[in-house]
Amino acid sequence: MEKRENIMGTMPIPKLLFQLSLPMVLSVLIQSLYNLVDSIFVGRMGDKALTAISLTAPVSMIMLSVGFGLSIGVNALLSLRLGEKNQGAVDKTAGNGLFLVLAGTAVFMLLGFFAVEPFYRMQTADPEIFTMSVDYTRIIMIFSVGLMVQTLVERLLSATGKTLGSMLILSSGAVINLILDPILIFGYFGLPAMGIRGAAIATVIGQIFGAALGLALNVMWNKEIRLYIKNLVPDRKLIKEIITIAIPATLTYAISSILTFVLNIILIGFSSVAPAVYIVYSRIQSFIVMPVWGVRNTIVSVIAYNMGANQKQRVRETIRVSLYTAVVIMLIGTLLFESVPTILLDAFSASDVMKEIGIPALRIIGITLVLNGMSVMFSGIFQSMNNSDKAFIGSVVQTAVTIAAAYLLSLTGNLMLVWLAFPIAEICVFLVNLVFYRKLHRETFAEPTIELGQETFNI
Repeated sequence: MEKRENIMGTMPIPKLLFQLSLPMVLSVLIQSLYNLVDSIFVGRMGDKALTAISLTAPVSMIMLSVGFGLSIGVNALLSLRLGEKNQGAVDKTAGNGLFLVLAGTAVFMLLGFFAVEPFYRMQTADPEIFTMSVDYTRIIMIFSVGLMVQTLVERLLSATGKTLGSMLILSSGAVINLILDPILIFGYFGLPAMGIRGAAIATVIGQIFGAALGLALNVMWNKEIRLYIKNLVPDRKLIKEIITIAIPATLTYAISSILTFVLNIILIGFSSVAPAVYIVYSRIQSFIVMPVWGVRNTIVSVIAYNMGANQKQRVRETIRVSLYTAVVIMLIGTLLFESVPTILLDAFSASDVMKEIGIPALRIIGITLVLNGMSVMFSGIFQSMNNSDKAFIGSVVQTAVTIAAAYLLSLTGNLMLVWLAFPIAEICVFLVNLVFYRKLHRETFAEPTIELGQETFNI
């Protein structure tokens, strides 16, 4: 434990972030293959199958948001308690976090049985799209225990600097999903072809395996956190602390599901293929931004630890390095969107109609990817410094502006103009984040600046 504390508190920040975030970046990249590979294989079933996946995306986002939000709440408190060297509070936080994710699982199971069909009746009258959407969603909700527990146990390891364990959890589940997807979707080795249901089954099997592995790693390897059955008993005060952090974080991610839900309705009004283009963009964009999320997840622990240890200069340097990293990563993404959109769409077996819509769409949306990456990093900075509400407000602004702009632009009757809603929203939320960061930086460090590279910019 002492060695880990020395690393978190004394190792040079660039080296520390590289050492801790590299396994995390690799793991989240592999994890993003869950949805990416599903969509690639589902794309071979036709445009309607991709549209069905697009309609299921809001539900997947809500489940991941709840799991991720609770895990962020647990992670932030754990890192703070570790910095304070309060072992009893560390163990109790981990146990109560596990209680909360299991409670969330029970809720999703009930919704999976009773709420799925009414939800999709609101979105489509196409019987084929409806059936595929219901089949996929019901499976991932009823068996959501893998997703929920995996998300928590992975963050327990990352909170103590054991990002290699996090990588093993996420990558193992993703590899299993990669192997099972074609087998279950198309029916190899004597198994029946299950279509979109096979994609869902492959996903939940991978998640459940990752959850089981994560529990084992925490029990046998993560000595900084001790998982005791007695700590599963809910502590009202502690749960309130976790939820106080978790709710803004959860809503920050969950609000994206509202965005996807409304955009699907707007887009399907133009063409049944338009939502398929949207889900392809979402999958590609998610894969590109995942390295940023990996660094972002790492700085939550680093910043929280050093805030608890009152090492503010290390916090400042962590912020500088993380923002610089986000810019570099997303510049690469911009180049891909602008230069090879056809190749990106071909990976999803896109039809000619889909390419006609998708090529200009990807180029329009790709303009502001750098701003998107910086906003992701800002949200991590806010959450790690107990300002999750600022990340939530930024997410609300982005969703509201995107929906409003998409609706107003849709009134022109020109689908291509609707895609402009994305860069418009990215510019707005970036400016909001800058204002929030300036205030937070002044309150914490008394110097409202952003440092990139060797330069310091007054804001």
